[in-house]
Amino acid sequence: MTDSITRFQQALAGVERILLTTHVNPDGDAVGGTLAMRALLELAGKTAEIIMSDEVPEKYRFLVDRPPHLIAEGTLESVVAAGRFEMVVFVDASERSRVGSVLDSLGDWCVEGAIEVNIDHHLSNDRFGDIAIVDPERASAAEVVFDIGLQMGLGITPSIATQLYAGVLTDTGRFQYSNTTIEALAAASRLVEAGADPALIADRIYAQRPLMFYRLLGRLLAHLEIHHEGRTALMYLSGELIDEIYPEGGMDTEGIVDYTVQIAGVEVGAFVRQVGPDRFRASLRSHGRVNVREIAEALAGGGHDSAAGCSLEGESSEVRERLLAEIAGKLP
Repeated sequence: MTDSITRFQQALAGVERILLTTHVNPDGDAVGGTLAMRALLELAGKTAEIIMSDEVPEKYRFLVDRPPHLIAEGTLESVVAAGRFEMVVFVDASERSRVGSVLDSLGDWCVEGAIEVNIDHHLSNDRFGDIAIVDPERASAAEVVFDIGLQMGLGITPSIATQLYAGVLTDTGRFQYSNTTIEALAAASRLVEAGADPALIADRIYAQRPLMFYRLLGRLLAHLEIHHEGRTALMYLSGELIDEIYPEGGMDTEGIVDYTVQIAGVEVGAFVRQVGPDRFRASLRSHGRVNVREIAEALAGGGHDSAAGCSLEGESSEVRERLLAEIAGKLP
């Protein structure tokens, strides 16, 4: 990874305007890592703008020092009018398509032959782009961004440290997932030294969820499905329930899947939510004995050994049966 960062630093010398983006439905690592990378590029004297397909979830907005641009917003026109981008930096995206509708407009926003930089930590990353700074040994993309900042000799301000710490915290599941390595804990420690406040960050992300989140969680727990002799737990969120609880949008389901693996005896937890007519998104968790990344990959998804996900199409009962069958094949 050191050589890739060196190539990135050399490439930066020849560009001025840089576009950053991240995956759809951004989580804490995507938000924190992308914001921090923008700040580091600005410390390096570059003009950097973030353009995203989906907005930053409410619980991560305290990390935002300057709002990213959304494709649906009118402000995007003025950003692009200021000049075409010479480099595109993808943060926490295991493949180019993960950035959603942003991908469709890169040709309009960027100069021909714009350099593509891939900053990620997913084992399933296909190393797309001209420069791939990918380390599957890292628990989060935030750690990779931290490594970039350190190797390039850029200062880690308290704001950057806060953004990166949030990424490490959320992608390790509050330091509970099996990807909580010595390196992840060491990075967190150094970020605290740089000015991140662990108590404040944890409180803003985990202790101030809106009331409707808990109303939704209650409904889901009341209908929790237990399969495979108690070794699999599944929550299902239908489109009808989404419309009932969130009639005006703004749904927040991040972290709900974690409740499925907090039940004694459960090896694999799954959270399936409807995202459109006959379209679903499944999130998977395990304690480490079952590799849920392999389950997700069998269904054209991906992720990590203990935290993964995939998209599914079909009738709701058929989708769940297909998912459960794949889980059954991996249970010890």
